[in-house]
Amino acid sequence: MSRAVPLTAINGGISRLRIKGGARADTLYDLLNGYVTEAGTIVVRPGTRRNATLPDTTRGLVYFKLAFHTFSHQVETVPDGFVCHIITHPTDPTLTLDRIHFAKPFLGFLYVAAEFSNGDVRHFWLGNSGVWEANKVYKAGDAVLAPTDTGLLYRATRATAPNPTWVAGVTRTIGESVEPTTYNDFYYTVVDTEGNARSGAVEPEWPVEDGALVTEESDTESSATGGVTFPPATSVPSDVRDRYGSG
Repeated sequence: MSRAVPLTAINGGISRLRIKGGARADTLYDLLNGYVTEAGTIVVRPGTRRNATLPDTTRGLVYFKLAFHTFSHQVETVPDGFVCHIITHPTDPTLTLDRIHFAKPFLGFLYVAAEFSNGDVRHFWLGNSGVWEANKVYKAGDAVLAPTDTGLLYRATRATAPNPTWVAGVTRTIGESVEPTTYNDFYYTVVDTEGNARSGAVEPEWPVEDGALVTEESDTESSATGGVTFPPATSVPSDVRDRYGSG
């Protein structure tokens, strides 16, 4: 039976030396779940104990934002205090999740390196736009969580087909809708025209507010470039000459 020694401070760090008379009381052979302060005292690392039975398909475990997070390739029910994130292979959703190599917070969300049953290792950043809210405008690509966490991420996509993209020199009619060449989550509908209405030669600056108006003017002579079509010039009579002698 070895004697009990109260571990309050150390002077020699960790030592694996076997010396005559036994190890010194102010040195360490090993230290688990603790650390040494600058003053040489021993402090137990903060931790928690939780007994729970998780589904067989779950892999990995990390504590983040007051909950334990685990991962699976399918929806699973987990005990209170746990969150199960659903991670599927990006090209073959039939593959199962084999193991989690890495899972830690990064920029406010979990960054996960996961290996699937075919050996592929893929990296996931579980960023989102928060929990879904009623009467809130979401743009294409925004990802939200359900009010009751399901482990799934829901991403906003287009509900209708895209409108034609803006092009210079195109005739405009009231009621016609177009979208910018660089998509900005808005489309624009013609509400008024004047004259031979055409799009201009340069794409306008599109406002990004509901109900905002933008005016597009065609101020060039060439209708091919979207300008106003002018009447053809009158021919000069053959008996008229200028000082250069041309007719």
